[in-house]
Amino acid sequence: MINKLTLIFLITFFFNSSYQAQSREMLEGKVSYISPQLIYLKFESTEGIEINDTLFQKINGKFQPRLIVKFISSVSLSCEKLFDFNLKVGDLFFAFINTNEKTDIDKGPISITNQNQDADSLKFTKQNDEIKISSGDLKPLRSNHFSGRYTIQSYSNLSNFSSLNNYQSWRHSLRFDYEEIGYSGLSLSSYSIFSYRTREWNNIKRNYFNALKVYDFHLKYEFSPNFQIWLGRFLNPKISNISTVDGLMFETKFNTFSIGIVGGSRPDWKDFTFNPELLEYGVYVSKQDSFSNSYMENTISFFQQMNNSKTDRRYLYLQHSSNFIKNMNLFASSEIDLFKKEMGIEKNQLSFTSVFASLGYYPLRELSFNFNYDARKNVIYYETFKSLTDSIIENETRQGFQFRTSIRPFKYLITSVFFGYRYKKSDLKPSRNFGGTISYTLLPFVESGINFSYNKLISNYVEGDVYSAYISKTIYSLDSDISVGYRITKYKFPVSQNSFNENAVLLDYNINFLKMLSLTLSYEGSFESKRTSSRFLIGISSRF
Repeated sequence: MINKLTLIFLITFFFNSSYQAQSREMLEGKVSYISPQLIYLKFESTEGIEINDTLFQKINGKFQPRLIVKFISSVSLSCEKLFDFNLKVGDLFFAFINTNEKTDIDKGPISITNQNQDADSLKFTKQNDEIKISSGDLKPLRSNHFSGRYTIQSYSNLSNFSSLNNYQSWRHSLRFDYEEIGYSGLSLSSYSIFSYRTREWNNIKRNYFNALKVYDFHLKYEFSPNFQIWLGRFLNPKISNISTVDGLMFETKFNTFSIGIVGGSRPDWKDFTFNPELLEYGVYVSKQDSFSNSYMENTISFFQQMNNSKTDRRYLYLQHSSNFIKNMNLFASSEIDLFKKEMGIEKNQLSFTSVFASLGYYPLRELSFNFNYDARKNVIYYETFKSLTDSIIENETRQGFQFRTSIRPFKYLITSVFFGYRYKKSDLKPSRNFGGTISYTLLPFVESGINFSYNKLISNYVEGDVYSAYISKTIYSLDSDISVGYRITKYKFPVSQNSFNENAVLLDYNINFLKMLSLTLSYEGSFESKRTSSRFLIGISSRF
């Protein structure tokens, strides 16, 4: 009964608000440097962007909130992540600013009843000193925009204590988007990685998919702004926890609602290739609202996953993201399993599998709070991992939370403290980590930033301390960034009574040239009492 009431409450919460949209302008910026605490981006102009605004990243044609603005100059921003995710120098982010400017035509304001239309088709009428614009069935303008990025990286590790620790890895990544090909409704998107160690090349040649991972390769066709079809391998951000789908998706919109139907299969769990035996299908309903600078999106979806025509998993997925409360950003998701199999007997049973929430609150320009909560059980696929599920007596719940607060007492000084906790029943004791950072973003004379950090880790298997210091500088004349760091790591392993003590030197250099090409050079040298190792990273990235 409690589970059912909780489910009803969550569904009600996800669809209980509606906001009125307004017109906004989009500004594009590029990541120029990544420090342990802040993400630096360059814009042509930051006019209209304010502290604590949200920056978005375009993923599979959808804008997803990723960064929060902390510091602003005329052409650059410093931001913090809303939650943990991977990014790199050169990634594009977007800011949306208000464009509620009045246009004078006969001294009357203009109201547009259909914003997706050709200007040549607009009809103007004047009522009570107000200019009204309307049109019939008009088609939106197409962009025919192509963009992409190719990156090649070489990572080498050299040590003086074992030849097994000497290796070289290569990583190729390719991402491209061709939007509205030939000014039509057809778009193509792709993202893939080819990564391997040179000593494993003979094995890779036997099956290239041990190194090649295609995460996205799909066609999308928009019949109208309110109806589209996806075909291929795709990841839909409205149902991100469903993961990659090989198949077909239909989505239709009306007012603030979107309804999608998905059918296909899951990638093979061993090498991520196409596997038609892992059939899946589902449906989702999403509601997207906006008001002033705020937005909210709620999604509820149902999915059935199969293996050889037998039910592998059946569940609901709920997702919410918003910043409708002033100075607050919220992301939440939950999975609710509807199917259970015990001793060969199938049951329809409601069971919460996971709850995740990420909350950021920024009451002042100089103060911010971030809180993450994560509680999840092991996801059980009753057919794919049959031998494992037969041995499970109790499906434990892992719970954890992270808290961070940042304070800016002076113009260039930033301090932060954090605390993390994770626990499950089988642990002898919970895992904890805590620490803090102190950063000064503009040292006098040298115009550089400096950062000091400390991290304490306590778990079942290890206890330790990590101290680090970094100094970084942007060389604007060369469009490059450089950072130098030093790290001290001291770990103890209570079970074996062993210890690990390491001193490490860290160097990073990034340079952009020709506006389309960037070079990254990194070095990490670690030194123990009798062991030394060196790690080198060389990367070249090209935008097109």
